[in-house]
Amino acid sequence: MSDQVLSFRPMTPQDRELRATAIREEVRRSGNNELSDQDLLEHPWCDYLEFDGERGDYGIVALQDGTTVGCGWAGFFNGRAHLHTEVPEMMIYVAEAHRGLGLGGQLIAQMIDHAADMGWPGLAVWVGHTNPARRLHARKGFIAQPSDPSIMMYTVSPKVRRVAVYCGSATGENPEYADAARELARGLAKAGIGIVYGGGNIGLMGVLADEAIAAGTEIIGVIPASLMNREMGHQGLSRLEVVETMSERKTRMEALADAFIALPGGVGTLEEFFEVFTLQQLGSLSGPFGLYSPDGFWDPMVDMLRHLAEEGFLAQKYLDAMILADNTDALIQSLYQWRAPGIKWA
Repeated sequence: MSDQVLSFRPMTPQDRELRATAIREEVRRSGNNELSDQDLLEHPWCDYLEFDGERGDYGIVALQDGTTVGCGWAGFFNGRAHLHTEVPEMMIYVAEAHRGLGLGGQLIAQMIDHAADMGWPGLAVWVGHTNPARRLHARKGFIAQPSDPSIMMYTVSPKVRRVAVYCGSATGENPEYADAARELARGLAKAGIGIVYGGGNIGLMGVLADEAIAAGTEIIGVIPASLMNREMGHQGLSRLEVVETMSERKTRMEALADAFIALPGGVGTLEEFFEVFTLQQLGSLSGPFGLYSPDGFWDPMVDMLRHLAEEGFLAQKYLDAMILADNTDALIQSLYQWRAPGIKWA
């Protein structure tokens, strides 16, 4: 850029005129007629002018020597790039004199970083076919959507700070299952990743918790009151939350975690895992998810999922996105490399 230093400030609702300038320029660069003041009062353009932090909108304004030179924002509204209610629409603007100097890439990178922090499944942007900015967005990982190539979407991998681990309240017949639980707890601790689990002190849950405590990592348990009353709650955790129902337990674990892994377990473990799998397809939950399969424990279920995909009941992209690992190192590496598969109807 130049010798002058760039600075950034948060976007506010008062930046309405800046957003109007950005919208007009985006439309012009996309080969459309320039927008009039009246056009900006009508759908969809009027939606881009509104900025509401309470609904989750986020934006940044770039300044150089006190002068505004660009901005980027994402909002939850139904505009030109609307794909799903959980995927905000993004707009990037760079003043003409500052294009080609890297500012657009900086703005996009900051928006992606915020999306990862917030756990958004993606960012959608409308970029017309003649707009030179399409090349920049493509380099940054945005992909044109088959339903409308003028819409490009970036699928976001959230930062993994905690992993929800679903596992059995029994240890199972194979000692490798307990070994895998211990190995997973140690591996996550070494990576600086916390654990969320069902709060129990028995079975693989207890094995996982004991090893996590010994390894010094954060471990949060979420347990229904009915199980707590049977003295099944682990008393040595970083935190133990008591909820009323099994349904509340699942919801709370999903809220606390950034990724979701199933160790060997029974029907309860299956039910928890498949809720996460379903929510990934619907777009209301996004994060690495998969199966830790010591000694091939999950192989029969994976075969069944492949059968569902072959018969047209499961999109292959979700099966491809599901992590399948038989050791902790491979699993943690997959967490870092994971990319969201996108939304079922996008």
